[in-house]
Formats: sequence, C-alpha cells, structure tokens
Amino acid sequence: MNRKRSCAAIIKDDHILMVKEVYPDKTFWTLPGGGVEEGETYEEAVIREVKEEVNLDVEIETCLFVGAYSHGEERCYLVRTVNDRIPSLGFDPEAGKKQTLSEVKWHSLEDMKEDLQVSKVIKSLHVKYEIK
Repeated sequence: MNRKRSCAAIIKDDHILMVKEVYPDKTFWTLPGGGVEEGETYEEAVIREVKEEVNLDVEIETCLFVGAYSHGEERCYLVRTVNDRIPSLGFDPEAGKKQTLSEVKWHSLEDMKEDLQVSKVIKSLHVKYEIK
C-alpha cells in the first residue's frame, strides 16, 4: 500500500501538540496529520488535517523531515498558528462514526523525547535532550 501522509509539529513553550488515537487493539499519542488526498500537496494536507483534528488554522514554517511509515512516505512540517484559538478535539472525516481521535493535549518535549515522531522533530530542530 502506498499512502502519502503529512503531519504537523506545533510547538509552544517547549511543548508539542498531540492527538490521542484509540483503536480496539492499541492506543497512542501522535502528531496531528493524516493521508494526502488525491490532487493535494503534502503542504495542503497538513493544513487541512490540523484544522480537522485540532481546530487550528496554521501556516507552514518548514519541512522538518521526510521519512517512511508502514504505508508509504511521511512528511512532517513545523507549523505556526495564525490566530489565538485554543486547540480542541476535532474529527477524522475518513473514520465516519468510528472516530479514533479521543483527546488533544500539549505534551512537554522532554516527556515525549522517545516518541518516534517527536524524536525526529527534536533532532530536526537541533534541540538536545539527554536520552536515558
């Protein structure tokens, strides 16, 4: 399966915004993001996904990393909010009635430094943390 994916690093005061995904067999925190739709760029996808999942309007600052995930290529962008809205839980239109998004929360970079995506964000930003 080849499915392009785009995600966002939204950072404020050494914290990163993440969404909690709950499935029958697993639960995890991840960066807001999702699949790139037909005819859409990675950049357009990340802006749309952030709006859908955490109800924020954002602008892209830079691409932090390009990598592979289980279904294809993933690109992560550092984004900044364009207004003073507080993030709130949105929805995943692709999931329909079986929503997997359950929470949105600011996590400290320190607490999440071993998360796969967050560790790549930290490395890309050249933020140095001791990993124990």
